Amino acid sequence: MNRRLFINSLASSAFGLTALKGAAKNPNPKVKNVIYICLDGGMSHIDSFDPKDDAEVKGATEKIGANVAGIQIGHRLPKLAQTMDKICIIRSMHSKTGAHGPAQYLNRTSYRQIGTIVHPSLGSWVSHLKDRDREIPDYVLISGSSAHPKAGFLPRIKSPLPIVDPNAGLRNVRADRHLNERLGLLQSLNAGIVSKKYPIVKEYSDFYDDTIKFLKSKDLELFDLSKEDPKKRDAYGKTKLGQGCLLAKRLITGDIQFIEINNGGWDTHVDNFTKLDSKLKELDDALSALILDLESEGLLDNTLISLTTDFGRTPRINVNSGRDHHPKCYSALMIGAGVNGGTVIGESDKKAINVTSKPYTVADLNRTVAHLVGIDVEEEHFSPTGRPFTVAQKGQVMKEILN
Repeated sequence: MNRRLFINSLASSAFGLTALKGAAKNPNPKVKNVIYICLDGGMSHIDSFDPKDDAEVKGATEKIGANVAGIQIGHRLPKLAQTMDKICIIRSMHSKTGAHGPAQYLNRTSYRQIGTIVHPSLGSWVSHLKDRDREIPDYVLISGSSAHPKAGFLPRIKSPLPIVDPNAGLRNVRADRHLNERLGLLQSLNAGIVSKKYPIVKEYSDFYDDTIKFLKSKDLELFDLSKEDPKKRDAYGKTKLGQGCLLAKRLITGDIQFIEINNGGWDTHVDNFTKLDSKLKELDDALSALILDLESEGLLDNTLISLTTDFGRTPRINVNSGRDHHPKCYSALMIGAGVNGGTVIGESDKKAINVTSKPYTVADLNRTVAHLVGIDVEEEHFSPTGRPFTVAQKGQVMKEILN
């Protein structure tokens, strides 16, 4: 990524209308940092965290025990089975959205995609309402797409710093003498027109000041995976998800507040079981390594990992040995700070068709994340058109998972 593209990508995020800031009602949050993982395409709950005994439903998936008595998951996740004491499985997620684009938008924002308004992503809400004056961005998006809602109607500077490829990190991003000279000239030109009449000019100026601080920061090394031990890189898996999780762990050591990891390839209409042999191994390697790595460095006590997906997959196996979209029931995970590990919340019926107890939505999941980082989830914030919004819409904090 060259310097011009980098600065332009940040500049495009610098402007927007300000929403009202709120104070946190959770005055002593247990969570300092969040890693938010979205498995795009729709992970099969039946073949991962909610396996069944019914022969017509389970297909080529068997149950295995975990290191917590009474919990069983799919056999393609043996490493996660041995870290289950750190994990809370929510088996009662449900949605009315069965198309990928709207489901992925809902996951990031907790709102349905309607009209012309773009709602802020959860990471942008956290960055905005927990604003910190730092040299380094407080919201990073790893392997995201152009369809990501980013900051929505919040100031665009609260959009995430995009890392397209975790292996590449931030390449060729350094401040040099010529850049400093050009920005100095720009500031001198702006000086005469920064006023109440032209507040956007000041926002540009402040943004460029922040950009220069970042370009000169020693924390740029956090984005360089070549600094890692090759054995550790192998432990996470040489996949985008694996290296994305390792990069997220490095960013946690730099106290970046919110890291979102997107990972595609989970849409298994055809050859569900063959595809999951590789995709679930990616997840098993990456997530188990992340959990153990954070724990070994004492970071899991302050870090929350949240994992969700578009929706579940149908219990019925189709003629192409695949599973189709099934929003009525799916699974999500919460791991680490503030969460009761070694637990299962909610359940589905014997065929994994419907939720039978403790139904939750992604708005509930996201509101719980926001609560744990100390955001006032009840306070209203206003879009530029004066419409009121709350973080995670009307979701409920999932109190039973909290420790």
